Amino acid sequence: ESLPSSLTTDAIRVTSEALELDDFLEARKAPWSPLAIIIVSSYGVGQAPLGAWKFREMCDKILESAEDHSSDFKGLKFAMLGLGDSKFTTFFLNPTAIDSALSKAGAERVGSLGKADASGTGDKVQLNVIQDWSRDIIPDLKRVIEQDLGPLATKTADEEGKDAWELKGEEMKVVKENTLKYCRLIYENWQDEVVTPGGKFDTQKTIMMVVPIILAILLALFFKSS
Repeated sequence: ESLPSSLTTDAIRVTSEALELDDFLEARKAPWSPLAIIIVSSYGVGQAPLGAWKFREMCDKILESAEDHSSDFKGLKFAMLGLGDSKFTTFFLNPTAIDSALSKAGAERVGSLGKADASGTGDKVQLNVIQDWSRDIIPDLKRVIEQDLGPLATKTADEEGKDAWELKGEEMKVVKENTLKYCRLIYENWQDEVVTPGGKFDTQKTIMMVVPIILAILLALFFKSS
């Protein structure tokens, strides 16, 4: 509850919802909005944790492809905190793979890539790193909202009658369609229909933020003009 309230501005009001990354893909059909937060761990030998297997598989498809994917997620910005244990040789492999794939696909990371090490000592104790990252990322997120997204809510319509927020929504629809393109490759019996109702980026000025925590929980933050 404190995150949405700390990001709310005079122009945009923020609310939130928690989801798993794979549910974001399969149940919600990837309703991306311009800003996302991802907090995710590694499991086993650098694999994705429960709830993020398919999302990781999508990221691997992007990383392994020799094609140019630099415009697939263009317009999407994300913050990321990774969890792991440096006593394993595959430390931070899953968060690194997701970060690299999103960046290769044209998304832009906001702030520093957090590295919370279960074997950390001193000021690098995992809980301290999580708390520090959670505090320090707020100004970066607010900067995106106030400087990049806030002005979109007040800009007038263009010659075709579309306001800036609507145009941003169309950009996010492209990101969604490109995500669904990957889903059709990684899911055996993929269905484009939404299984459960969920948030979406629309003319009501909503933004989703993705936050998978340990078991890949996705926190969706929805923004509405005040």
